[in-house]
Order: sequence, then structure tokens, then C-alpha cells
Amino acid sequence: MDEGRRKLNLPDLLAVPARDAEALLRSGDGDCALLYLHMARNGGVLDVERAAADLRLSVRAVQGVALRLERLGLLSGGERDTLPAREAPEYQAADVVRRSQSDPAFRALVEETQRSLGRVLSSTDLKKLFGIYDDLALPADVIMLLIHHCKEEHDERYGASRHLGFASIEKEAYAWFDRELMTYEQAESYLDGLRRRKSLAGEIQRAMGIHNRELSATERKYIMSWIELGFGPEELALAADRTVTNTGELRWRYMNSIVQSWHSKGLHTVAEIEQGDRKGAAPSHQTAAAAPDARELERMRKLREKLRSQ
Repeated sequence: MDEGRRKLNLPDLLAVPARDAEALLRSGDGDCALLYLHMARNGGVLDVERAAADLRLSVRAVQGVALRLERLGLLSGGERDTLPAREAPEYQAADVVRRSQSDPAFRALVEETQRSLGRVLSSTDLKKLFGIYDDLALPADVIMLLIHHCKEEHDERYGASRHLGFASIEKEAYAWFDRELMTYEQAESYLDGLRRRKSLAGEIQRAMGIHNRELSATERKYIMSWIELGFGPEELALAADRTVTNTGELRWRYMNSIVQSWHSKGLHTVAEIEQGDRKGAAPSHQTAAAAPDARELERMRKLREKLRSQ
């Protein structure tokens, strides 16, 4: 057969704007192209139940594809609100085996997952992995990145000898789905941001004088929330110093009230904080009258040294 003369049979034309066709071709996402055509054939309306049946995808998979179409600019954001919430399907072992035999991408994903975790996946693990791949519709390369991330986080916290349960990976996968991390580039950007914040959190911990111990989950949550507000090591070291000065110890809730107060006033650098303090300071004759005596100054100095030595 002459390949150069092969043509589509087009008795009934379905018009696709050139701009949309170009976006779909650039994305290289076959599921997006199929869902787009399905919607175009049905008046441009997304019927999740019908699309899932016609395209032989799960409802959640159609939801994921719809989100990718939205990011391509081919689906209005309002459509997302019509997607029904569904429980994850219960897969059978035969479904997983059949897919691993017919889908090279899933088969490679299974092999890479087992290599990364250093063990053969159990039947339950395989079903969970298949659910992430099929039901959440996360691409295989994104799932590989997810699993490597989970393994690194787990090993850093508990050591490589401790077993990483697949439930933790599944939980993180749902978090990535909720954040709409549906491409490798989006996932990489998200992880880069995590690494930057983690490095900054370490600097803040040292600036606050916390050495030779790991932060608790609550302490880590506080620090990450302050980073999100735009504060750095110097500002948070100042907040910690004031906390110890005023309370005699590092009270995280008290320190949080200081940081939140600065944030509400738009003070995010040491210079801004000091300028704000000067604006709110009492007149000079009142300040002199209320100045601490030598014993109070000595007590404050010792408290600062105690904080730095922690």
C-alpha cells in the first residue's frame, strides 16, 4: 500500500479549531485528544459518566484528563465543579496482571517501583500502584518521581532499613492529584520548591539556636508556615529572641503570635520590623522611666545565651 496516499474517511466532518489541534499535538497526550474529540462530538459538554464508559477509563481518570485539558486552555475551569466525587475503585488482581502485560508503561513502572523500594511488590501494593496509575491517571514518569521522593523522605527520617509502606505513597499520590501535578515538569517544579523551603527551614533552625536534635512535626509546621509568610532566618531569630526574653523559654505559640503580628503589619524584614518598633515606641521620657535595670539586662543576656546553646 502506498503510505503517502492513505487518507481518512470523512463522510461527516467534525471541525476542530487549528489552535486546539496544535495544543493537543504539542502536549503529546493521547487521552486529552480522545476526551477532546469525545466532547466535541457531544456538543462540547463534558459528561464524565458517558466519557468514562465510551473511552474505557475510570471516572477519576476522566477527571484527571479534564484537568489536563483545562491547563492546556481547552476546557473552561467551571467544568471542574461538575465532576462528581467518587471512591477509589476496588481492583482485582487479574486487572493488574492484564494491564501489566498489555501496557509497557505500567510494566516499566512496576519494575522501577520494585527497584526503588528494594522489594517485590505484594498483591496489595500492586493494586494500590495500579489505582494511582489508572484511577488518578497520573502519568508513569510522574509516579516514578513521586515514589523516589517518598523513598528519600522516608529514608531521611527513619533510615533506609525501615519498611516504606505503600499506604504512604498512595497518600502522597492523592496529595499530588489534589495539587494538579499531572506532568513531570509540574512535579519537578513542586519538588524544587520543597527542597528550597526545606533548606531554608534548616537555616532557620540553626539561626534560632536549635542544634543537635530534630524538629518535631509541630515545630516544623510552624517554621514552614512562617516561610510561606515570607520570613527568613534573621527575622525568625529575632522573633525567637523576643519570645525567650518575654517568656523565659522558646514558646512556639507565643513566637507565632509575634510573627503573625509582624505579618499583619506588613513587616517582613529586620529593617522593617525595627522601623515599625520605632514608630510604635513610647516618647523618650517614658522610655527612660521604663528602662530595665542592670539585673534585668543581665537576665535577658543569660536567656539569649540559653537560646543560642539549645
